[in-house]
Amino acid sequence: MSVSPHEQVGHQFKPWRTTVDAERQGRFHSAAEIDMALFGTTVDVSVLANDCLHGARPRGSLGAKRLHVGVRVRQARGIELGEELMVAAQVDAIRPERRGRYIDVGFRFCGVDGSVLVEMAHQSLILDAPPGKAKFKRIEKPERKEAFVRLRRVAISPSMVKGYSFEFPHLPAHHDPEAATAIGMRAPIAQGLMGFGLLFQEAVRDGWHRCST
Repeated sequence: MSVSPHEQVGHQFKPWRTTVDAERQGRFHSAAEIDMALFGTTVDVSVLANDCLHGARPRGSLGAKRLHVGVRVRQARGIELGEELMVAAQVDAIRPERRGRYIDVGFRFCGVDGSVLVEMAHQSLILDAPPGKAKFKRIEKPERKEAFVRLRRVAISPSMVKGYSFEFPHLPAHHDPEAATAIGMRAPIAQGLMGFGLLFQEAVRDGWHRCST
């Protein structure tokens, strides 16, 4: 099986630039009904998770054969809206799974002085079988008993998910529940990213100026 360079351990992506300005952040916050005032003039780092999807592969290769699984974030300092960032990314690990392979990509968002402001460990599932032909059986996981504290209950609507997916109109599984279900996902990608944003909202509400989650 031929493996693309961006699916090989150690592969380094060409660095790229990104910026989160007030307009861009506002569109994400409006869709998710996040309180924009909590962030003031600083960047909501959860927005940068979208840059991971944008930058790690060419636009033409973004599609159903790779599913977003999760992301972990470590933030060194606050980022101002409009601050220019340079992003570096590298494939850190590949692990086999019954439907394909898990791929871990590490992202570093750096300031103009080269200092690392945010690190993201991004995990996806590469599907080896064509999505249209594969039938995926959902596995019900046993309920985990953990000491979670419910901070807030949010009802997420299809229109909210579609609104949060404004940068990915070309990727149906990002916002369409039926397209997501067809490739074995429990929910559209944007819904997971929106939940990530809601988590950061609560972190900022609690006064966390530095987040590590």
